[in-house]
Amino acid sequence: METGNYVVLTLAAAIIIAILGLAVLWRRHRIHRNHLYAELARTRHDIVQSHPVRVQHPELADQLTAVFARSRIVTIPSFMDREHFERLRSEARENLCRVERSFIPGHKKGGTVAYERLHRHAPACVAFYHSPVIQQFVSQVVGVPVFPTPDQDQSSLSLLCYTEAGDHIQWHYDHNFYRGRHFTVLLPLINSGPDGRLSQSEFQEQRSRFDIHTHETAPNTLVIFEGARVRHRATPIGPGDERLMLSMTYSADPRNNSWKEFIRRVKDTAFYGLRALWD
Repeated sequence: METGNYVVLTLAAAIIIAILGLAVLWRRHRIHRNHLYAELARTRHDIVQSHPVRVQHPELADQLTAVFARSRIVTIPSFMDREHFERLRSEARENLCRVERSFIPGHKKGGTVAYERLHRHAPACVAFYHSPVIQQFVSQVVGVPVFPTPDQDQSSLSLLCYTEAGDHIQWHYDHNFYRGRHFTVLLPLINSGPDGRLSQSEFQEQRSRFDIHTHETAPNTLVIFEGARVRHRATPIGPGDERLMLSMTYSADPRNNSWKEFIRRVKDTAFYGLRALWD
């Protein structure tokens, strides 16, 4: 056999072996992750049962349905009772040590605590997201039954942390990666400046080129919006400001396909780095 052919065959064999090895490692990793998600799901019922959620004015849901149908966004101040809200706020502070920070020039700067970490370290937040009371309230407001998005979506439930001067996210839509309509729900847990007032950061909606509307995001104000249809941003915080938001996503049909799942993972690298591609 000629030397050139031998080198080519050897290289081809090495590439095939490497690909097979990577495929085996990927498969083992997916099996491990699937077992992890199954374990999280098994423990969730007890978490929800042990952290019941009370809404201050559940009757508002029906009153807001028509408003949401017109504008695709509503806000509800003083949403939770004080005791349960303080529990969520306390968990948010306790999880600041688990923040993953990211910076994309021209788009965003800030920190995030992912769903998986909250599942392990913030049971009241997880119970709030999966609470039948909350799901029913959101369903009534948006006009269709909604469900939590999958466990492998690290943004299904996350803690958005704006803790350094300049933290922000620019104008964007929350792209829908699922079969059904997709909704974003925000609950500000901390929003304060060094003077005791609200932080400089504002949650804004762009209704048209020259029409920018600022929505109230004082602590304990629930914000429900259809992110794929509402262009929005969070303006930068100032020195000494702190803004922690519990972010939740629900879908009328939380199924997707392999292509959409891949694109979702690529999007999540903006929050969790490259690990989002395989975790």
